[in-house]
Amino acid sequence: MGSGSRSRVGSAPVPRSPAVAPATRTVAAASTTISSAAAGGRPDLETIALLAVVTFALGVLLGFVGAGGAGLAVALLTAGFHLPVHQAIGTALAAMCFVTVAGAISHYREGNVAPRAGLIVGLAGMAGAVLGANIGQGVPEAPLKLAAGLGLWLLAVLVWLRTRLAEKIVTTGPPGTVLGIGADLDKPPLLPSLGLGVTGGAAAAFLGVGMAPFLQLGLLVLLKLPLRQTVGTTMLTLVFISFSGATSLALHGDVSVPHLVGTTLGLASGSYLGARYTGRAPRAVLRAAVVGTPLLAGTVLIFL
Repeated sequence: MGSGSRSRVGSAPVPRSPAVAPATRTVAAASTTISSAAAGGRPDLETIALLAVVTFALGVLLGFVGAGGAGLAVALLTAGFHLPVHQAIGTALAAMCFVTVAGAISHYREGNVAPRAGLIVGLAGMAGAVLGANIGQGVPEAPLKLAAGLGLWLLAVLVWLRTRLAEKIVTTGPPGTVLGIGADLDKPPLLPSLGLGVTGGAAAAFLGVGMAPFLQLGLLVLLKLPLRQTVGTTMLTLVFISFSGATSLALHGDVSVPHLVGTTLGLASGSYLGARYTGRAPRAVLRAAVVGTPLLAGTVLIFL
């Protein structure tokens, strides 16, 4: 466990001590939440309102670039709202669960989801998320925050690779192919699907980042899905991964309800608005925003 203090399910911090059992910490967190509610809950309402406003602007950016936002939410919650990184990760994953459900439904209606591939990768991702969440409990806050920042920098590189690969697919192969190789949507390869899900889920829950670029590249290259279906299928897998990771971290007391409510309200409404402007943006501006967003979030986590 890390040193320092961590908030639990409420908004007031509870000391993070290796000698305190998880069950004892959870009881202490519940007591803190009840005390806050009895006092009128005004700090919680202020936190929800402020977070909703701030994350609305963030959600517009995320909707514009087509990202889930867990990594940016972790950076915001730690640097701007001073949540311990473990709790910021749990809260961000829980918020991402709500956001990705709406996105997955929309993509499914548009025919942009390969259901069988999404289910296999997503269910494997659930197991990986439990593993990543539990491993993260034993990592001190400072190294975990650094790892999350470096993970976001890696995602920025993966986003850039994804955009380059997407251009190559468009210019060298017909729709529904990857570099000229057709995809069998009814029979996705089992072992690559399981491996992609477990590694993506473990990294997402450990670092608190959505791993969408990693999953999209895997769906393109390993499962050979059509380009347009990688986005929707990734959204479906992230529903499973974020739900499993958030649930596991909540059992450790690492989800702040007031911060979750404010973050979810802001991200969901802002993303809806931002997505409407994606098709209107010049390609160069969109690419710079897609790569720069995780790069900026990683920089915040590492240096602030």
